[in-house]
Amino acid sequence: RIDDKIANGEFDLTRNKTRIPRPLSLFTAERVDFSLDRLYHYTGTAIKYFQRFVLLTNYSMYTDQFLDWCHARMKEDPEYTALVEPGDHVTFNSRSVPSKLPHSASSTRVAVLPQCPAYHLTRPDGNGITFINIGVGPSNSKTITDHLAVLRPHCWIMLGHCAGLRRSQNLGDYVL
Repeated sequence: RIDDKIANGEFDLTRNKTRIPRPLSLFTAERVDFSLDRLYHYTGTAIKYFQRFVLLTNYSMYTDQFLDWCHARMKEDPEYTALVEPGDHVTFNSRSVPSKLPHSASSTRVAVLPQCPAYHLTRPDGNGITFINIGVGPSNSKTITDHLAVLRPHCWIMLGHCAGLRRSQNLGDYVL
């Protein structure tokens, strides 16, 4: 049974008089399994690389800027152990201690990007950054966030720009 009654606050805990076990998680095992599989399908990266801080965007120019920033961070900071790209293409940080490096992965880049490609700047404690380009459309953003929810990230933020929602804003202004 796949549902979100627990996470949505619709699970009736008062029924415990009949000794129904209380939930151990916000999501059922079936829902978690389904979402983990879908995350791999949509992002092209293994679940083990997802980090606790997630940035979502719908502009490829931000993806390019993020990748440039990641390469610069890895040159400066040994705490970031690797950059993982779709297809589980891993670029290891040469400044990291070998014991902190994740398991080896494929060294080939994918020829065609998945629907919502993900890039992970990884740390051994999971406090790195996962960056997902959700592409165009609200259906992609709803789908990916529904599946990300089972990972219980500490934070996720949508990064983009608007087309002047207020008189004080201009086309291309950044909004957080």
